[in-house]
Amino acid sequence: MATPKKTTTRRAPRTTTSRATSSKADTGIAARTGRTIKQQPYTSAAIATGAVAAFAAAVAGVVLLRRSDKSFGEFTNDVTSRVKDGLTDVRTRAKGRVTRLRDGLDKEKSQSEIAEEALTLKETGKKTKFPVDPVIEDQTKVGSISY
Repeated sequence: MATPKKTTTRRAPRTTTSRATSSKADTGIAARTGRTIKQQPYTSAAIATGAVAAFAAAVAGVVLLRRSDKSFGEFTNDVTSRVKDGLTDVRTRAKGRVTRLRDGLDKEKSQSEIAEEALTLKETGKKTKFPVDPVIEDQTKVGSISY
């Protein structure tokens, strides 16, 4: 009686990933930073941009402080007051523009000129100089738009 021949099968070599192994090299700050940059490139770019901007602002502040003959407290108070004044100026300009746009006021025409123009347009039936959407015009005639 013949004995059957034993066959051996070869197994593929095992591959390990860096996550499966737990060595000190994988948990270091450089390795974690590298993984974060690979996994979240946009977030990493935003963080780097913010860090560069903060560093540039700090350098500019130091340069300006050295050029002025003031102490740190005087310098910061001066910069703070300039920023506040600038923001107040921008706020008042914006309020003035919004008020004029909301009221529809024209500084070049007086109240009597505006009233006279309105009566003339009403009598002649002519339309205003500005083009108006036909749908809005119909809604205004009907009275469905309230101001």
